[in-house]
Amino acid sequence: MKQIFENQSRICSCCHRELPLAAFYIDKHTQHPDRYCKECRKALSKTRHKNTLIENERSYPVITRIADRELRISLILHAMQVVNESVARKRKQQREQEYRNDWDAEEH
Repeated sequence: MKQIFENQSRICSCCHRELPLAAFYIDKHTQHPDRYCKECRKALSKTRHKNTLIENERSYPVITRIADRELRISLILHAMQVVNESVARKRKQQREQEYRNDWDAEEH
């Protein structure tokens, strides 16, 4: 259901140019043209995307990007230790769960 507009042009709220309706995205729910022309909307989206990427930068160092070899190796060894401890905890929890399941099965 396309809505017919009396005025076949519109002024962009961003760049303030008068452009034909074809230069604006049409909202599929309201059938009204966007406030910004397609060019301005794309530029705003790119800017927002870039700002989001900057905000989401890592707050921790990426080990492979560290130039100092000794520091990089010590961080790798520490990471391996953390992973091994985590795996050991997980295995212990699984053994305890299996023991509980066996115990419950023997009682019933």
